[in-house]
Amino acid sequence: MMRKTIIAIACIVSSISVSKAQQPGDTFKLTYKEAVKVALENNLILNQQKNNLVIRQVQKNQSIAAFLPSISLQGQAAHTDGQQPNPDGGELMDLSVDNVNANLQANLTLFNGLNRINSLNQASNQFRAQTSFVKRTEQDVVYTVTTQYLQVLLDQELLRIAQETHRVQNVILGQLREQVSLGARAEASLYAQDAQVRNLEVTALQARVTLENDKALLTQTLQLDPSIPIQLEFPALENSMDIQSMSLDSLYTVALTNREDLKQADYQEKANQYAYKASVNGYYPSISLFASYGSQYISTLKGEPLYGNFGNQFKTVFPKLSYGVSLTIPIFDRMVTRTNRVFNRMTYENSKLQRDNIEKTVKIDVKRTYSNYITALESYQAAQVQYQAGELALRTQQESFILGVASQVELAQANQTYVQAAASRAQAEVTLLFQEMLMEYALGTLRVDSF
Repeated sequence: MMRKTIIAIACIVSSISVSKAQQPGDTFKLTYKEAVKVALENNLILNQQKNNLVIRQVQKNQSIAAFLPSISLQGQAAHTDGQQPNPDGGELMDLSVDNVNANLQANLTLFNGLNRINSLNQASNQFRAQTSFVKRTEQDVVYTVTTQYLQVLLDQELLRIAQETHRVQNVILGQLREQVSLGARAEASLYAQDAQVRNLEVTALQARVTLENDKALLTQTLQLDPSIPIQLEFPALENSMDIQSMSLDSLYTVALTNREDLKQADYQEKANQYAYKASVNGYYPSISLFASYGSQYISTLKGEPLYGNFGNQFKTVFPKLSYGVSLTIPIFDRMVTRTNRVFNRMTYENSKLQRDNIEKTVKIDVKRTYSNYITALESYQAAQVQYQAGELALRTQQESFILGVASQVELAQANQTYVQAAASRAQAEVTLLFQEMLMEYALGTLRVDSF
């Protein structure tokens, strides 16, 4: 059994400037850990969700601040010309009056139908849900990069197999051409071998195109400069997790405890429940305290004001303090509260359905990944035997063909068998290489900070 786990190999600091390190035409060697680091820094969706996390944090802070009093300072300066009561005597006169006033106001809500406490619980759970979403998005980025990196590694191996097969068959074509010129072989065999070589050349070209396309997809995911060619390095990894010794029930338990998307659904369900509870406040009275302190200054442009100058009026004559309790009893709000209650209740019910669906999805992911691992292990073992048999058969047929014992058709069949066996082995090896990471992703235990 081949057991491999994702362990760090050589890691270059993620802040390497590719533009300085690479010259036009150079190939940039990209390790697996570097690819993951670059993706975690540049991924668009991940960065957007991190920004949304800041929004949730601010909303949570605002919900806490809602328990504090609100304080405001108001001021006004006005000039009025025309018929108006004389500030000094009260008689109606044609005056020009300056008026300056200022007030300091404070309000403190004592009770509003438990809206504030429910809103705080809602915001707190929304913040936790967004935190879990960011963590799962980080794991999604690692998963996406891993699958694309794996595919490019496989493409590189398939291209190498195609090029090597083409090279070997081209050598045989040259030997066959000499035999035909000596009359030891029929010319038809030369044509058949030449057609096979041309077919292998086309296969190698197609493998190169596939490799370049998958590299372009990986480059786009990593947001790298597409003008700089990249070459992936095969990581030296080992599997330390003995998945075969684990039962599905134990894997389910681990996944249900650690999956961040399930945690997000739990927190979002709680947040929607508190939003539903908070919407009942429209049926309850609200009680608040208020206080206000202010003063003013009044003057006319005709003579001196009766109450003295600005300082005397503002500090001595007009200062006033008012405070009290405010009670508001809702009677009819045109069904606004009822509409909000129904909307929030349905949102809450939908979140419960979503949470149950995610729990089922988690179990399906674990079961599928577990089955894929067992299949990958068995495929790798079978592919090893298939490759050894195909390699031996091809070598035997090549020797027999050179000696004139085997026909060109037998050689072509042996070559096709070998190519299929080599491709199967490469795919099985690359697939098995990342099985632990895929299992950790399904279980929710993938540690992004290890990259």
